[in-house]
Amino acid sequence: MGNLEIYGLLLTAISAGWLLGKLGNRSNKQTGDGLGSIFHDYFVGLNYLLNDEPDEAIDTFIKALEINSETVETHLALGALLRRRGKVDKAIKVHQTLLARPGLEADMADAARIQLAQDYITGGLLDRAERLLKELMQENSVAKWEALQLLITIYQTEKEWESAVACTQELLSNARYKKDSDWNARAAHYCCEIAEQFIDKEENGKARDSIKRAFGFRRHSVRAAVLLARIEQRLGNFKAANREYLRIMQQNPAFVPQILKAMRKSFVAIDKLPDFKHSLSDHVSNHFDPVALNMLVQLITESDGSEAAIRFLRMKIASEPSVTAATQLLKLEAGLQEEAQATDLERIHQMLENMLKKRAGYQCNQCGYESKNLYWLCPSCHTWDSIEPNYKNGI
Repeated sequence: MGNLEIYGLLLTAISAGWLLGKLGNRSNKQTGDGLGSIFHDYFVGLNYLLNDEPDEAIDTFIKALEINSETVETHLALGALLRRRGKVDKAIKVHQTLLARPGLEADMADAARIQLAQDYITGGLLDRAERLLKELMQENSVAKWEALQLLITIYQTEKEWESAVACTQELLSNARYKKDSDWNARAAHYCCEIAEQFIDKEENGKARDSIKRAFGFRRHSVRAAVLLARIEQRLGNFKAANREYLRIMQQNPAFVPQILKAMRKSFVAIDKLPDFKHSLSDHVSNHFDPVALNMLVQLITESDGSEAAIRFLRMKIASEPSVTAATQLLKLEAGLQEEAQATDLERIHQMLENMLKKRAGYQCNQCGYESKNLYWLCPSCHTWDSIEPNYKNGI
């Protein structure tokens, strides 16, 4: 179906181009010859198509289309369609041929260069795309803003985070994009990527500066808050780290599973485990969070004993039934039973626990990609902040 779509577009373009040419050149004696040449190429292309030679058919159709100078927009559409169908080399050929035409209007030339840059990016020719887009930037044309977005994509792919931040800042200087939440979020992530590099080098001061920049783009950036808490904890500033952890728990409850282990260590470091337990209990009461529930049961067991944990789980199951709570209850009940009965309960517990382990804990809300780990950038569709916890009530 994809090839038929391309052929349909080509045939329509050829016919439209001939018609425009005929209407504009009634006095041209070569019109008949041009028409014959066009349809000769068309029938040759059709013959290739019928003989299952699609690449040769496309080349022939393109040759026929190139005869008509009035089909610029069709060239652009054709090139984009070829690119989407994976025929990047042919898309490049179409757009390069279009740019080689003398007298091409400036706006059409800019549109062709944008399309050609996208061809290069799709084909992995990032250096060529970058050079082309920088040329557009220097000319300060209307296409500058679209060129900026493509440049950001290139820098993100190549992990040139400072360049990505600089281009995003320039994009946000345009009133049209200034308050765009997606672009501000992306800029915050680029700053966080830089911060993580400094953290790995133990350059905490520079990491703080990058985190501050991230907050400048997105005031409630959860990733920046997590990194800041991590730095404070590393430096022994446990009270400051705990403030950040509590802020994350209140403002971004979906990300609590990512901070629980570090958060517990930070509270324990200043003998505040009861405070941590209290905050965790509030979180579990207000949000369905299997990871937090498991840790709370562990804390109750450690501080008050198994029977207290069993009572808590029974009340939890009565108010909010879940496989996670049932699994924990079976584990604790098995520890209080006679050996034979305990063995049966332990088997059931193990079966349920294995089922939970196979579950994908996170899913992209854009493309459906599933993972057991959190990614700030979806590995599949390359969208920021689209990976979310995949915990479902009852699980």
